[in-house]
Amino acid sequence: MKKSLIILLALVMSVMLFASCTKPSGGDDATAKPETTDQTDATAGNEATAAPTEEVTAAPTAEPTEVPEPTEVPVKDPYALDILEWDEADSKTYSFDTIKTNGNIVTDGGVGTWRLDNEETIDGSDGTINTVTLRGWAGFLEEAMQSIGYQIDDGPVIFNENGFETTEPAVLGAGGEFARRFAVDVPVYHLTGEGHELKIVALLADSGTMVYMNPSDNPFMLYYNGPAEKPANTVDGTINKGEYDSSYVMDGKTTKSWTGATIGSAAVTYNLATRENGLYVGISTKGVSDGSMIQLNFNPGARLDDTTGLFLSVVLGDELKFLQHNHKTALLDEVAADGSDITAKVESKSVKGEGTYDIEFLLPVDFFTVKDVEKADEFAYGKEKLYFGMFAVIDANGFTCQSEAPASGSDWSCKSLKIHEFFVK
Repeated sequence: MKKSLIILLALVMSVMLFASCTKPSGGDDATAKPETTDQTDATAGNEATAAPTEEVTAAPTAEPTEVPEPTEVPVKDPYALDILEWDEADSKTYSFDTIKTNGNIVTDGGVGTWRLDNEETIDGSDGTINTVTLRGWAGFLEEAMQSIGYQIDDGPVIFNENGFETTEPAVLGAGGEFARRFAVDVPVYHLTGEGHELKIVALLADSGTMVYMNPSDNPFMLYYNGPAEKPANTVDGTINKGEYDSSYVMDGKTTKSWTGATIGSAAVTYNLATRENGLYVGISTKGVSDGSMIQLNFNPGARLDDTTGLFLSVVLGDELKFLQHNHKTALLDEVAADGSDITAKVESKSVKGEGTYDIEFLLPVDFFTVKDVEKADEFAYGKEKLYFGMFAVIDANGFTCQSEAPASGSDWSCKSLKIHEFFVK
């Protein structure tokens, strides 16, 4: 019996030993047989080495992946307009009384009903309407309106202190002590296509705040539909206002002088249009003598803020003369004290009448590439705003349409002269 037990124990131990020899070793038993690996260095340690993975190379795609174009960073406009909505200002009340086209009354009273019936739109698609007049009154709680003006779409705001009319006692009673009556003429003859916004803007006297006169229930705003397209620009001395994008008048109502003079009955009308090949300009003068200089002061993209502007002078006479002042440009790499003559580089035509001039000319794109001010030559014509100011030297006296006239010997930098109040694009 004892012998049988010994034999049985021996058999059990043999089975256990055999089983231990057929299992992978996780320890350091010298008798364990490891799984087959590529490791040949016996001193490398006791951890199993993973079998090498066959490297798989991805098949090339049929077309290389396109590298996206870098996003163009827009130039920051330092003169972007900040205009409050009517409901954001401390306003009291208002009344929109009259609409006129070409000086003829469309509706006098009942403006709200007219707007509903006509979908708030003046139809000028036949090209016969030159001016839309918006007349009414408004009052603010704490300050008076200094100036009143208009804005078409997102264009410049054009103020005119002469836009106010006599304010009746009844208006003061309803609108408060700061109420004023106004009638604003909005030029529309240069507009084509549908849906242009004609908006009235007030400049408040004390704070300098600009406010849209557009309360939501009865706004001083209309839409305007013009003819389908503009006629082609031509330089023939015959000014067709439909060819141009904007028009401004320098006369006794709109000018200031840096020589202390008055412009009297003289007047200069500037028409401008940006086209792919350059800036078309049409200028009409009345009561301006030969030898006078009709001028434009440019600040392309507001890049000349801290320097003098790029001045252009048109010297009147039997033969026109064009002078480039203050800067070197891609058109002419010269700066002369009295202006560099670019007459041969400017296509022009003038028609002289009895005390009048009608002048048309084309300023090439190269004229607006200023080469002597850092980064000014990067101005993107047609994509950035082309700021400008209107000036004239008539009978040795200086005049401007800017809101501030420079004093003799003062700072003539674009920033000081506010050469950002007018722009085309």
